[in-house]
Amino acid sequence: MPGARVDFALFGGIRQPSVFIEVKGVGRAASGDKQLFEYAFHQGVPICILTDGREWSFYYPPGEGDYSQRRVQKIHLIDRDEKQIEQTFRRYLQRERVRTGEARDAVDLDFRDLRSRREAARNIPSAWRSLVEEPEELLIELLQDQTEAGSGARPSSSAVLNFLRSLQPPENIGQPISAPELKALPGSSEVKPPKENDVINSSRSSGRQVDYEVFGDKRTATSAKSALVEILTEIATRYPEKMPEIARQSRGKSRNHLARTPEEIYPKRPDLARAEELVDGWLIGTNIANREKLRIIQSACRVAGLTMGSDVVISLPNA
Repeated sequence: MPGARVDFALFGGIRQPSVFIEVKGVGRAASGDKQLFEYAFHQGVPICILTDGREWSFYYPPGEGDYSQRRVQKIHLIDRDEKQIEQTFRRYLQRERVRTGEARDAVDLDFRDLRSRREAARNIPSAWRSLVEEPEELLIELLQDQTEAGSGARPSSSAVLNFLRSLQPPENIGQPISAPELKALPGSSEVKPPKENDVINSSRSSGRQVDYEVFGDKRTATSAKSALVEILTEIATRYPEKMPEIARQSRGKSRNHLARTPEEIYPKRPDLARAEELVDGWLIGTNIANREKLRIIQSACRVAGLTMGSDVVISLPNA
């Protein structure tokens, strides 16, 4: 490179470098960002690595933002698992992946994922303000249920509403997200992008399995939501002509829990509608508290002429 040099360059093609590696003395890795990016900018190199031998930082020079925002991965060789370290080096530096462009695609994918998470974090405060200023019915019900479960007394909706409006997001919410450390890598031997822990889905995080009985058949559902769907499916299958009236009797304050389309379930906020299909095109909204789930089951039994505690037996947490 005219007027400057880089310590190591890996070539995917015959003439064009694909990876630059800049080596600094131990403890001096942070001082090489500017020099390394100048090299990469002039040469159009998609992957840059800055290391002092113990600490390795992987960058995506074509990305937006300052140096730290273009760092997609940072590892410490001394402190991390050898297998995970190997995965990282293979992902970005394996010869065949560099040659075919897979390594370039990987660092581009990781940069875009990190950028998306930064953008999401930046918008958390405004989303929180919208949520507490006009809280959804489900949020109020969940807080009421949890309070009642802990104290034995159920707070009023206005008390919950006043509490929510008094809250402020923590100061660190919305702060910039740094590049993930190696611990974010999955533990399998397959070369995969570094990711944060998968978000636990609501059916698992909401609690335990639910035992119930419908028409004499004893069952176990993985969650309260699954139990609701399974029970209503059985009722809808046996009494399809009752479904319009069940839907009418099951309506909540601001939504139609049973409907033909997701948009009908939550007319004011269709973007929040979460639904699963029962039978014959009927959908049940699932973004509801356990207390409301139980009310819907009771309504369905009443309309269909069934007896709760006999034809349908179920007990839901906090309901």
